[in-house]
This record gives sequence, structure tokens and C-alpha cells, in this order.
Amino acid sequence: MKILLISESKFEWEIFEKEINAQFNDIELVCVDTVEEALNAAASDGPFGFFVLDAGLTSADANALGLNLLEFTGSRPILFFGQKHVIDENISQELFSSNEHNESIYKPFDREDFAEDLKEKVESTLEWAQDQEYEQGVTEVDPLDYIPMKLRAFYLYDLFPYDIYLAITSANYIKIISANKPYSISTLTTYAKKNVKYLHIRKDERLAYLENESAKCIDSLKTVSPKDKEVYLLQIRSITILHQYVLALGVTDTVFNLVKHLVTSVINVFTVKAGLKVVLKEYPHFYEGIASKSLLTAYIASALGKRLEWESETSKTKLIVSSLLQDITVPEEGMNKIKSASSPKLKDFSEDNVQEFIQHPVAAAQFAKQFTMYPDLDYIIKNRHETPNRKGFPNRPSSLNLTQICAVLHLSQYLAAEFDGESYDAQKLTKVLKVISREFRIGVYRDTLGELKSLLKVR
Repeated sequence: MKILLISESKFEWEIFEKEINAQFNDIELVCVDTVEEALNAAASDGPFGFFVLDAGLTSADANALGLNLLEFTGSRPILFFGQKHVIDENISQELFSSNEHNESIYKPFDREDFAEDLKEKVESTLEWAQDQEYEQGVTEVDPLDYIPMKLRAFYLYDLFPYDIYLAITSANYIKIISANKPYSISTLTTYAKKNVKYLHIRKDERLAYLENESAKCIDSLKTVSPKDKEVYLLQIRSITILHQYVLALGVTDTVFNLVKHLVTSVINVFTVKAGLKVVLKEYPHFYEGIASKSLLTAYIASALGKRLEWESETSKTKLIVSSLLQDITVPEEGMNKIKSASSPKLKDFSEDNVQEFIQHPVAAAQFAKQFTMYPDLDYIIKNRHETPNRKGFPNRPSSLNLTQICAVLHLSQYLAAEFDGESYDAQKLTKVLKVISREFRIGVYRDTLGELKSLLKVR
């Protein structure tokens, strides 16, 4: 196990090293003399079972440093040392009571009982540290057993369902954050300042399954012809895996890769079919659900974007990716067809699920923020249930704040919800568009609806 000592006196380093080496065979003492070195050591040399902190630092605030270390690394004991009055004056009650195993070692160190006093108090802190398994330290691993995630992805959480590891070398990883243990943004910021780009998650059976299935979907999306009617089922399967992966783990390079190939596949299929009605007529209606509606939305939005002469790759991609991610946080299958926060259909679900449903555009937008290569993706998704008459949800902004691309996604998902799991019916299409016309009669929504009607040749 490692412990970190912070002191400006090299003489005191030697005293602690001598006594700890004499009494504890399994402890490695790391000594630093500045705040910067202390935080750097905590970031890359740990994990540390506990800290040994000089309360009388002259170049820094010892109390502030102690609080920063705990915020960065999580709760663990601190062994404070110095004259009694210095510890009492410089160390706050908040810091001293932060862990029940915190202790004090009083100067002078040349007293007869110092070695015994130090041994007793180190043993007390060791008990806590061993219970927390900090003795694991750096482990040699097979990198293929771990999944890399971009550091910025962890800013969305304050705790994570899996242990988080830092790669020291290509084969040596260190656990820096334990599963389901709170951590702070400053913890991540410290690693970011050290130019750490990725943290790593160990694969369990579920994660390994998602990795393997994602790879299979990517390979199939590359090879299946856009003319093949089975391509729709492949795309639905790929979206299902995408949703499971993101919800389980967040946005990784695998997710970016899968999304990229899904976007390419949708564009290729739409190009080959050369018309939205062709897609609606041959789209498989024996399957319905969140993934299916997402895909159908992508096709409708692509067609409407083309109608509006949005021909850039960025515009096409934003429409498709926002369609794929829009319902990722809907709590129950079946809720994805509900269009209003006051729908009587919500009575069929629990109160918790209803609240999650009302807020799901905001929750989905949080995932969309990680797709930084597509500007405004989170804004589009967050507003996809808003209406120009301010009867949408969850925030009901002014129609002046809703752009045409918001209108495109909203109208597309509305129509997709009506036809997901349903065979194409021209009469039903006419009726649905009449209902939509009553709700979207303002500004860019009215104009966009007009283009959708022209596209489908419905008055």
C-alpha cells in the first residue's frame, strides 16, 4: 500500500521513512513538498491508503490542501502532524472530522514514545484503508479486457456504475474511482490538466456482449446492400444495441463508430429508394418500439431535409443522429408513441415513469452533448416535443426560440409515432396530417408542415 506524505522538511521525510520502514513491510511512502506535487501524485502515483499532512506548511494552506485532496480522491484518513496548537489553529473541524480514522501526531519527534505513537496511529488508518481495498494499487492487465471512454464523458455523472481505471502504461492500469462512489468534477479536471484523454472501464459479460454485438452490426452495415429489404431490420437491431450501449456505458469510440455507419446506411438506403413513400410502404410494420420509431423518424427527417434543400453532410447527419438518440431515455416501450404530457395514456404507467417521460428530452440531450462534432444536437433533441403554441413539454419555450430544424424533428417523430408498427395507409396519412395542421400553425412549423404535405402529396 502507498501513503502520501506532504511536508516541506526533508528531515521530517527521513524520520517518517525510517520509522515506517522499520515497522511496516508493506507500506511505500511517497513524499512531496508542494501543493502541485501533492495533487499530481494523487492523480498518477496512487491510490493512496491515507495521507500524512504537515499542519504547519508555510507555502500553502494545509487545511485547503487537505480538503482538495479529499475532494479529488474521495474519503480517506489523514494523519496530521505538528505542534498541538498548530494543528488546532490550522486544521478545521470540517477536515478533522471528515473521517473517523483521522489522527494527530504531535511534535517533537525526538520523544521516547514517538515510534510507538506513530505505529498505533498508522495501524488505525491502515484498518480503514485495507477495508476499502486500496492495497490493490497498480495492476498488470490485458488492455483488451478494458473499454476506453473519453474523459469528458464522465463529466455527465457524479458517480459511475463501474470501477474507473487510468492507464499508467499500455499494460498497467490503476483504479482511480470505485463503482457507485461519488466523485467531483475537480477530480476529472486534474487528469485533464495532465493531458489524460481516456479513462477505462473493465468489461464484464454485458459490456463484452455490447462490444461484440456492436462490432457485428458495424460489419453488417458495411456489407448489406441498401436495396435489401432486410437492411431495415439490421438498422433496428443496430439502434437497439446503440441505445443499450450508451445507457450502460455512455458514449465511447465504439458508439461513435456505430453511429457513423448507421448514418451512412440510412443515407444510402434513402438514396436508393428515391422517395419517402417508397420507404413508408416497405418499412417492416410487424416490429414497433423505441428503436423502430427512431429509425422511421430518421427516414422522414432525411426526406424533409432534402425537400428543404439541406444538402450538406452536416445537416443530413444531424437530422439522423438526433432521430436515433431522441428516445434513448424513454423509460418504457410504448411511451415513445405518446405525444403530450397530459395524454390519458400516461395513466397506464407509474408516477416515476411519467416523470422520467416528461423529462426524457432533456435527459437524451445530455447524451447528445457528447457528440460535439454535430453542433446544436442537444438543443434539437431537447426541444423535439415543444410546440409553437407552448403546449408541448418539458419547458414550453417561446416559438421564437424554436428553429426550423426543431420543427423538422418534431414533425418527423410525430408522423413516425403514428406509422411505427402500422402498414402504410394513404387515408390515415391524410387524417394524421390534418391533426398535425391544427397544432402547428405558427411560423417555421407551419412552413415546414407545408413542405411535408407537398413531399407526401397530401393537401
